[in-house]
Parts: sequence; C-alpha cells; structure tokens
Amino acid sequence: MVSTPTSPPQSAHTAFQSAQLIPPETRFVDLDPGPEIPFMDYVRLLWGRRWIILGIVITFVILGAAWGSTRPKLYKARAEISVGERSAQIVKNQINFGPNYWELERYVLEQVRILETKRLTSRVVDRLGLATHPALAGSNPAARLRGMINAKRVEETNMVVLSLTSRDPNLASEWLNVFIDEYTAMNIEDNLERTRKVYEVIQSKLDPLRTQLAQSETLLLGFREKEGSLLFSDHEKNVISEQVDTLTTEYAHAKAERIRIETILAALRRIEASNVGEIALPEVMLNAAISQLRQQKNEIEMEITEKSGSLKPGHPVMKDLQSRLYGINELIQDQVKTLTASLETNFEIVKDREQSLLANLRTLKQESVELSRQSLELDRLEREYNQNKAFLEEMLARSKEADISATSAVNNVRIIEPAEPPGGPFSPNVQRIIMLSLVLGLFCGIGLVLGLDFMDQTIRSPDQAERVLGLEVLGLVPEMKEGMNNVGREALQALRTAVILASRTEGGQVLMITSAIPSEGKTMVAFELAKTLARAGSRVLLFDADLRKPRVHKIIEEKNESGLTTLMLGEAELGEVQHHLEDPKGLDVVTTGPLPPNPPELFAKPSFDRLLMKARTNYDWIIIDTPPIASVTDPVICAGHADMALLVVKYAGARHPVIRDAIRQLSRSGVHIAGILLNRFDVQREHYYSQYSYYRYTYTD
Repeated sequence: MVSTPTSPPQSAHTAFQSAQLIPPETRFVDLDPGPEIPFMDYVRLLWGRRWIILGIVITFVILGAAWGSTRPKLYKARAEISVGERSAQIVKNQINFGPNYWELERYVLEQVRILETKRLTSRVVDRLGLATHPALAGSNPAARLRGMINAKRVEETNMVVLSLTSRDPNLASEWLNVFIDEYTAMNIEDNLERTRKVYEVIQSKLDPLRTQLAQSETLLLGFREKEGSLLFSDHEKNVISEQVDTLTTEYAHAKAERIRIETILAALRRIEASNVGEIALPEVMLNAAISQLRQQKNEIEMEITEKSGSLKPGHPVMKDLQSRLYGINELIQDQVKTLTASLETNFEIVKDREQSLLANLRTLKQESVELSRQSLELDRLEREYNQNKAFLEEMLARSKEADISATSAVNNVRIIEPAEPPGGPFSPNVQRIIMLSLVLGLFCGIGLVLGLDFMDQTIRSPDQAERVLGLEVLGLVPEMKEGMNNVGREALQALRTAVILASRTEGGQVLMITSAIPSEGKTMVAFELAKTLARAGSRVLLFDADLRKPRVHKIIEEKNESGLTTLMLGEAELGEVQHHLEDPKGLDVVTTGPLPPNPPELFAKPSFDRLLMKARTNYDWIIIDTPPIASVTDPVICAGHADMALLVVKYAGARHPVIRDAIRQLSRSGVHIAGILLNRFDVQREHYYSQYSYYRYTYTD
C-alpha cells in the first residue's frame, strides 16, 4: 500500500546511516540482501496474486471433476466372516476348549493367506462358469478374480472383512457370497481330509498294537505256568526274609562264640603249672579244683619261704616241701588239661553249629535271590503287558474321538454378515477427487506464485527495497497522472516531508531525481514533487536535464526552443528561458532546449556549476530531472553538482542488479542518496494495509 508518513521518520536505514559516516570519496551503499523475507511479505505476496492462485485452483477442480465424472463406476460388495473358532471336544474324558491365543493368531493369518490363493478363486470360476465372462476375459480368469477380491483381518480379532470390486453391484455381491461358500466348503473338505488321515494313521497302529499285546500276554501266562511251583506268595516271601534275618543273627553269635573259645584254648595251651596264677582267665579262675590247688600251692610256697631262712635246700624238710609243691603243680597241670579238653569239645560243637548255620543261611539266600529274579521277571512281563494294553485302549479312544471330531468340528467358519448389493459406487469418489484437486491446485498455485516471486528480481514492496537495496524508502506513489487524486497528493506530501528532513541533515538544496532505467516515471515524480514543494510556500526551480528524451515541456505544454542547453552555452539568461507556472505560484520550469550531441560534456562545463550557484540565491529548491543512470553517464556527472539524489524505482520495474549498479555509480560520484521513491505502486494488489492503512481508507472512501 502507498506510504503516507505524517511525521518524520525516527531513524534511517542502517546502510543509510553508515553512508553518512563514510567520506564522500569512499562512500558506497550497503547492497547486502540482508535477512530472509518476513512471513507477512509472503502473505501479502500470496494475497496480491490471489487471482492467479484462484485460477489455478479452479482449473484443477474442473479437471479433477471432469476426470472423476468420466471414470467408470466401481462397486464394492462387503462381507464379514469369523474363522478359527472351534467347538468344544471330548479328549481323554476332558473338555478341550480350543487353541490358545497365539495358536489362534497363527491360524487366522493362515486362513487370510488361504483366502488369497488361486485354488479358491479357481473353484469359484468353475462353479459359476466365469471362464468366458467379459469381466474376467483373458488367459487367467482365476487370477483376475483374485485381483478383484480383498481380504483384511480385523486387528485383535478372528474376524476377516472380505470385499469384491466390480462394475456391476449385483455381480459383486453374488460372486462374493459364492466365494465365501466355496471357502466354507473347502474348509470342511480340508478338515475332513485331516480327520480321515488321522483316523487312517490310528487304524494302521491298532493291528500291531493288538499283536504286541497278545504276545506280551502269552509270555506272561507261559512264565506263570513254568515257574508256578517255584513262585511264592507274599506271606512266604516275608517268612523267608525273616528266616534269613534270624539265621544271620544266630550265625553271627555262633561265630563270635567260636572265636571266643578258640582264643581261650590258645591261651590255655600256653599255660604251665608254674604260671597258672598269672593268667586271669574266667575259666581258670572260676574252676574250683584249680582254685583249691592254687591255694595249697600258695601255702606251701609260704612255708618254703619261711623255712628257707633256717634250713638249707638239701634239708629233708625242704625236700619234702619241694616234693609236695611239685605234686600240686602236676595236679594243677592235669586240671588245666582237663579244662582244655572240655573247651576243645565245646569248640567243636560251636564250630559245627557255625558251619551248619552258614550252610542254612547260604541256602536261604540262594532261595531269596531266585525269588527276586522271578519277581523281577514277573514284574517286567506284567508291566509290558499293562503298557501294551493301555496304549491299545488309548488308540481305540483316539479312534472314537476322531469319529466324534469328524462330526462336531468339521467347519469353523461363521458368516457374520453376508454380502449385499452396494447402494452406490465407491469409485470414483468425485467429492474426494474435487477436494484433492482443490488441495493440489492450492499447492500448485502457491508454488507457482512463490516460484515466480523467487525468479522475479524486481521491487514490489518497501521492505523488499530496503532489504535488497540497503536504502530508505522515502515514500510510495501510485500511478502518477495529470489531475492527481487524494492518494497521489498525500503520497507527494509525505515525499516532500521526507526530502525536507533529508535536506536539513545534509544542508541540501539541489535535489537530483533519476532512475535506473527508462520508463520508471521519474519526470512525472520530479514535476509533481516540485508542485508540492511550491504549494507549501517554497520557491522551486525545476530543470529538465534529460537531454536524451525530454518530457517536461510536454507536461507544461510549452515549446522547447530554449532552455538548459541555451543557458549553459551562454546564449541566454535564466529569466529569459524559465517558464512561470500559475498553478502553483512559486514554481519555475526550465526545459532542456535544443538537444546537444554530447550531453555529458555539457554537464561538465563550469557554466552549469555557475548556473546552479546563481539559482541557489533565488530559489529554495532546485530539482533536476536527469536521464536514467543505466542508459547514459549524464546523471553520474550531474550528481557531482547536486546536494542530494532521489532514486525513483518503479513497482515491478527494474531488476535488482540494475538498481544496485545505479546506486553504486551514484555513490562513486559522492552525492548523498536521500533514499528511494517506490513509484507506480499497486496499492490494492499488494495490500500493504498494515503499515500504510491511510491509503486503504482513502481508496475505500
């Protein structure tokens, strides 16, 4: 939107401030493109090109609707079935309630794959005779029918949704129902086939089991008949065990007694009469005769001891005592021999008893071992017989279960919802196509606008101008024509204010107005700005310095017989060539006059500088309209005589590189570039309302 600032700007652009701090001979404008385009610029851009976007969207919608309307209509019949559920079965006198979760999951997935097999569709084709049907024309009608059917499992359930697509709604439902019937029949056949195979396997195992059972029974009976006289009852087995234990105990006692007597005999055989008293054997100590003889011996030995002190060994008394002692020892020895003979007799008795007990014990142990062997063999035969019998009974039960399963669990497919003729086509979905076309057209339109904007290197907004060119935008001026409207007048007043503020900063009085390329509207801007300054009470002199294509004389409708060239050649005075306008008062215009062959040399003459010095004393403002910078060098030379320069940039006119090159040339001349005027700005198209709302109000009003 056109800018009409009503108050002076608080600060200039950063690049403009930098340019003021650099000496004129080295001052250049910052031409860095700067930051990215703000979001609102994109919004304004899209809104300004809304008719392009709308046209593309309408085109896409029309094409999408036409395409959707011409597409053949497709109908989809839908049905729901449940697979995997099985009836309760009796197995081993227990109820089997069916597979667990993971088994059911695997089974349902397997059935979905079966629904997608060619085998099933071939059955449908054969049943309905669809091999020559036009809808399935081709070399492989079963495969084409398979492509028309879709099976999808409902998550976390054992339900499957089946759908069939066709151009005929009645055929779609009919074929899908037949498809489900054939699937059910195939499922029944498969279950029966599995049951039959199981039954055959069981029957093939029964005859060998019967033979094996008969053999084990024969072996058991034969063993019982053969070993019947030797078989013992459980009571007899217990008696034998008790006898073995008793004999073992008695044998141990007899053996101990034999060892004890044998030990005593060995000791007695080593005893002599002289040392009988030294052996503390119970049999010796408890023997009465030996004890009495030992007592007599002790008395004689005491008497010998008493008389040995007074009598010599050869004394008759001593000899008598010795004789008596010898006789007692002989008697003791005889008693020991008698005792030994008695013990030897007892030893033989004990030894015989021990041998007898050992023989009897060995006999009983042999009988016990034989009994154990018979028991083990009998147990083995009985166990084998019982196992064969139990296995045969189990296989017979399985055979009966197979018969029951064949009738109770043949089919585990349930039809939840059969297929019905669809009420309308599902494809093409014209509404969806239109919505997609709308979205696609919107994206393409926006993409086209953004792409064109990306390739467009012209100036279309003040923000873009300041960001790309690095100069402050002093104003926005709409299309300039004779007979300005309110918007144009307000825009020029804003430009006047900005120029006055810039002149106060630089002390400028001579303002050069130029552009980068022709047809930017600089001449009309110069003339209207001069009129606006004059209406404010200033004395203004407008020079038409465009010595290539002058236009000011056409605007004021005067002849161009004399003018600026006449003054610089010294052929006339300023008062002789200037034109005084009645509206407004205070504005004088000097046209170009005859066009010279070498305009740059003319501006380099001292006479042009003297002319400006003289004009400074009589006028408040001197405005110079110069040719475009990109076309000729006249403006660069003329800029050396001006205080300020105003660069006119047409909306969507010159490209960025051309404008930046013009700014560089002006900067090299040392002139202060006051800013940019964005001319012929399309206020309504750009909708620059947020910052320049005044013009919107004026236009609306």
